[in-house]
Amino acid sequence: MTSFWSTRVLIGGAVVVLSYGLLAPGPVASAVYALVAASSVIAVVLGIRAGFKKDTTPWWFLAAGLTAWTAGDVYTGILENTQGGAPFPSWADAGYVVGYVLVVAALLVARDLFGRLVAPVDVLDAAMMTAGIGLASWVVVSAQFGDTPTSVWLGLFYTEIDVFVLVVVLSIFLRRRATTVTLVLLGVGLAIMVIADYGSYVWSAGPALNLVLNMLWLTAYVLFAAAAVRPESPPPEPTFSRRSTGLSRLALMTLAVALTPVAMTVQLARGVPASDWGSVAVVATGIMVAIGAVRVWMFLQLLGRQAQALRESATTDRVTGLATRNELERRLSRRLATDPWVGLVLVDLHGFADVNATFGYTDGDRMLKIIGARLSDAVPPGSVVGRLGGDEFAVVAGPLDERSATRLAAVVRAAVTAPIEMRDMRVTVDCSIGVALRACDGSGTGGAGITTAEGMIQRAHAAVGEAQRRHPRVAVYDRTMETDQANRVRRLGELEVAMRSGQLELFYQPRLDLRSGRVSGLEALLRWRHPDDGLLGPADFLAGAEATSVIGVLTSFVLDRALEDCAGWRSAGLDVDVAINLSVRNLVDSTLPEQVSEALARHAVPPSAVVLEVTETSAMTDPTRSVITMTALRALGVTLSIDDFGTGYSSLAYLSRLPVQQLKLDRSLVASIVDDEVDRAIVASTVDLARRMRLHLVAEGVENAESLEMLRQWGCDAVQGFFVSRPVPVDEVVPVVRALDAARV
Repeated sequence: MTSFWSTRVLIGGAVVVLSYGLLAPGPVASAVYALVAASSVIAVVLGIRAGFKKDTTPWWFLAAGLTAWTAGDVYTGILENTQGGAPFPSWADAGYVVGYVLVVAALLVARDLFGRLVAPVDVLDAAMMTAGIGLASWVVVSAQFGDTPTSVWLGLFYTEIDVFVLVVVLSIFLRRRATTVTLVLLGVGLAIMVIADYGSYVWSAGPALNLVLNMLWLTAYVLFAAAAVRPESPPPEPTFSRRSTGLSRLALMTLAVALTPVAMTVQLARGVPASDWGSVAVVATGIMVAIGAVRVWMFLQLLGRQAQALRESATTDRVTGLATRNELERRLSRRLATDPWVGLVLVDLHGFADVNATFGYTDGDRMLKIIGARLSDAVPPGSVVGRLGGDEFAVVAGPLDERSATRLAAVVRAAVTAPIEMRDMRVTVDCSIGVALRACDGSGTGGAGITTAEGMIQRAHAAVGEAQRRHPRVAVYDRTMETDQANRVRRLGELEVAMRSGQLELFYQPRLDLRSGRVSGLEALLRWRHPDDGLLGPADFLAGAEATSVIGVLTSFVLDRALEDCAGWRSAGLDVDVAINLSVRNLVDSTLPEQVSEALARHAVPPSAVVLEVTETSAMTDPTRSVITMTALRALGVTLSIDDFGTGYSSLAYLSRLPVQQLKLDRSLVASIVDDEVDRAIVASTVDLARRMRLHLVAEGVENAESLEMLRQWGCDAVQGFFVSRPVPVDEVVPVVRALDAARV
């Protein structure tokens, strides 16, 4: 329907224009001409009233301009039919002049979804080209206008305005590779109008020429009408060809400037007195000089803005508005040269790539901006906050010693890990924080310390690596960390060999059911019997694996070995389950449910005998994908448990929607319930919360009989800790479990 009326106007208009060509000059032909011109005005008004145009301002200007042109045409027709011709100038020219001004105004105010069709710079360039090309064309056709001052200046106006309109139309189409049918109809109509105008200036009047010119003008009116009655559709997004547009402009402007002296030379060669054209040449030259000066000023302003933008891009992060890495290093270097107590706090976000994958880069950038703002608010005045990379922030602050740096790191961590509202849910991003101090040489004994920004950042990174294995995840650099980091890198390369050669083994820690007093299950804990480094715990090698694809292979190894061991215990008469820990990467691995299903079938272990433990932080890192994976695991019949509960910052409302059956209370809360009233209240409340949510509650970190008895009285379901049993090798599991069952703790 968008082209229904437009097509009919074009077809009907073509018939009328061709019919006009068959008419003899006279009143009938003049009436048909006036009718077509007036119809174009009516069509524009009807198109506006029908709601075909979203931005009506340029169309009202066009309607007014066409009305003025129509009035001039009607007056000219009357003079031709009553006096045999229209003098120049006449009152008809008033209509033509006003019409041109209004049509140009329509072009200048026209907009679409992507901004103005004609930018201010386009207007200036068109004016400069008009001054030169219009002057040259006026020299050619000036004899047609007469030699009175009025006819000279009116002729100059016509030639200049025609060139201006044509240049503006060309600039629109040169800049915009994508356009609309409406814009094409208008542009072609204006171009035909200009061509017909120049035809009337160049060639001597005659019946045949007048007929051709009139048919061209009528065609322009028809095209304007067709454009007006075509409903607007969203324009395709334009692509601007800056190179081709710039070359075209340069060529046209060079031509415009070059034509001015050429036109003056031609007039002198023709013997035309300078008094007849000198004032016109002076005005045209003055216009070009003035516009050239404005363009130079605009160019200098543009260069200034671009230079400022380059400076800002080098010093200010585009997403967060914080200092860039280069700027932070520069300012850190300056502080290192003058402040012996300056420190660097490095913040490494966990799982931020998964946030981008789940919510998209727009929401990911919004999260970075929020975290950056929180950091800026949390740090002391005079500190420098920067973003080092995708998920790394840094704070340069001082004066800092180890104690004040640790306090600042705790404040920073609290600011970063506070929940963030994302699409009607609260999302938490965990982080590790490493601190490097100028006043410490890394041995903990003071000294000259480090003096380069690169060295400070390197040490802070080493501290981050250590923080990832601590709770809370904060570490201040000391020299042993570099050795530890080198060892971790070495061990990561040795892991796959360790799996193949039998160096990895599982220890198991019993979990005691407080109602029956019997062991209900065992948690699988990975150990590495390293040939050089001795028996290593997970903290010594798992962090590197979790950062790479090795964690997937390692999880498959643990899953297979744990289910094999569980099958053996059950064959020996132990009615126990086995708990296996999962990482963040496991939760976003869509193949994990299939791996678990195959392992259950391979070892003939019932799903009810398997507990899969995830931390609340890992479950909330990518909640959408985590829930999908956890739901698929739950469908297999395995038990899902939230490990280290009480240390994260997840929303309880969202946690209630996770498909879990068990909560495992973190050891940091349980270990102090005998002596700490606050922790005691937290644990007691959590036991009640779990009961109300119908979740099985396990308390980790039970170190003494008093803690166990408190938990039993509060209604806790099960406990785990050194008081019950330390982790034991697989060959000791059966006797340890039987001994605990016999003791009935």
